[in-house]
Amino acid sequence: MNLEKTFLPITWGAALCSALLLAACGAGEDAPTIGTDGSPAITRARPNLLVIMADDLGYSDLSAMGSEIRTPHLDALAQDGRLLTNFQSTPLCATSRAELLTGADHHLVGVGTLSESRFFYPGQPKYQGSLDDSALSVAQVLKDAGYRTYMSGKWHLGGGGPVEQGFEQSFSLDYEAAYATNFKDERGSGESAARPFFENGQQVEVPSDFYSSDYYTDKLISYIDQGRAQTPDQPFFAYLAYQAVHWPLQVPDAYLDLYKGVYDVGYDAIRDARLAKQKQLGLIPEDFTPAPFDTVPMQRFGMPGVTRNTDWDKLTAIQKRSEARIMEIFAGMLTNMDDNIGRLIAHLKATGEYDNTFIIFMSDNGADGMGHGFIPYLNLENPLDRLKTNNSFDNYGKRSSFLFRSTRWAEVGNTPLRRFKAFTSGGGINVTAIARLPKEYGGVHTLDTLSGLRDVAPTLLALAGTEKPGADYQGRSVQAYEGRSMLPALRGQTAQIYGDKDVLAGEVSNIRYVRKGPWKMTRVVNTLLPSAAANVSHDWELYLIDQDRGETKNLAAEHPDVVQDLIQDWAAYVERVGVKAPILPITLTPIDG
Repeated sequence: MNLEKTFLPITWGAALCSALLLAACGAGEDAPTIGTDGSPAITRARPNLLVIMADDLGYSDLSAMGSEIRTPHLDALAQDGRLLTNFQSTPLCATSRAELLTGADHHLVGVGTLSESRFFYPGQPKYQGSLDDSALSVAQVLKDAGYRTYMSGKWHLGGGGPVEQGFEQSFSLDYEAAYATNFKDERGSGESAARPFFENGQQVEVPSDFYSSDYYTDKLISYIDQGRAQTPDQPFFAYLAYQAVHWPLQVPDAYLDLYKGVYDVGYDAIRDARLAKQKQLGLIPEDFTPAPFDTVPMQRFGMPGVTRNTDWDKLTAIQKRSEARIMEIFAGMLTNMDDNIGRLIAHLKATGEYDNTFIIFMSDNGADGMGHGFIPYLNLENPLDRLKTNNSFDNYGKRSSFLFRSTRWAEVGNTPLRRFKAFTSGGGINVTAIARLPKEYGGVHTLDTLSGLRDVAPTLLALAGTEKPGADYQGRSVQAYEGRSMLPALRGQTAQIYGDKDVLAGEVSNIRYVRKGPWKMTRVVNTLLPSAAANVSHDWELYLIDQDRGETKNLAAEHPDVVQDLIQDWAAYVERVGVKAPILPITLTPIDG
């Protein structure tokens, strides 16, 4: 079966041809900026800044990154700009959002862990999962510099929400919520993923036809339009943070069956097709060694779906049917998000704003393969079930269902990288990102320079012509921005953002990594969160990451000198940002060793 021809309505070759035609027709700096609705060209000196964040999107889930899932609008954005193929996040959602908005390591701004995990760190003020007084958001800096500032979507950083961090207009999910139903919940169950919403700091009701990705996009467009009407000469900074494609996997009816039958072929066939496409697109070399499926038993939760990382040919017919359908729902949810991004971009084009807007898209971490922590969501239709969840097969993806992607599908989502969300291996922290400069029509190309979430805020400030803040901001003591502007690399003026002697390190839940030069070292100390960590190696593992992006060959035994050097770098990082070990699980492993 030719998966490539079966699943792809738009080929990469056609995309390349389109890009070349645009260039031949004079696109680029001379492209017209008048809106398609007749709006005048935008000629402000400073660009608009748009940040779009997906939730739990795998490295290979976009069509532009090798997927069979149709994402034409993000593909087109990549054709105008570039794919950032070596972009790094943190392993979890809130910690990534903290770094995105503050340009600093998440430990330093009060988000050492997620708010729901703060109980593992009693008495630790930097582990409350909420941005603290030292956090200075890029929204606040840009607002002070004359930008209109808007936010719509998932916040997950606690505190007073977006209104306390410089966003003048905002619509957001409950400030501490990591997830929620994607529809208006009408079942009245406190544990059915119903969460409150807030607009400009006030709790509001959502309409009966609410669907998260649709509504978040509508809200952001309305804020942009209001700002244009009130102050047409002011640029905007907008942050659109989708719940998609985080669980529960749910989609509007029109997207339920877009991918019917596609995933019946199983994990291996889909992953192999993605690998082949990634090679065809030049994203990875022909001799690339991908991470294999993990053979260590991994327990997961979130039924329906298999609870172990089981090979496709070992599944029962019922399990295969369920797994294939869950992935169909995931794919539909992603295509819906892409359609909404397309709507937003079309609106920017219609109003003449697109060519004066910098756009960056990324995921907060890799694909999720664990379900809901330790809480098993049961496949029951019993009205006494406290979750009031209907996970019968015919209800998959609908309003009352509660679905998760399985461990194996998460590994497929992160092709060709290792493992998934919550781990510091590539599948957890190397995410798809796309950046497009104003008036850029560069054709499809990639930027493989190492960069990450901490670098986004400095890049936005550089584009706005605003200096990166230090430790003192308008008489207030704040955490200085640590990231570096990606702008020179995006403009092709430099090949590197970080040099061979720069140390990049990170940690969540005592799952660690250190990067320096060609080397990457990881260690999984926590055996409790995620539950998949219980049976994996708990020693330091060393990879020559420049040559082994799949992290397939552990070189720790062969290079003990490199291991010791990186352990010293790790210890320095622990001291600098104040890393603490959780009280559970109990471990004798020193946090700096």
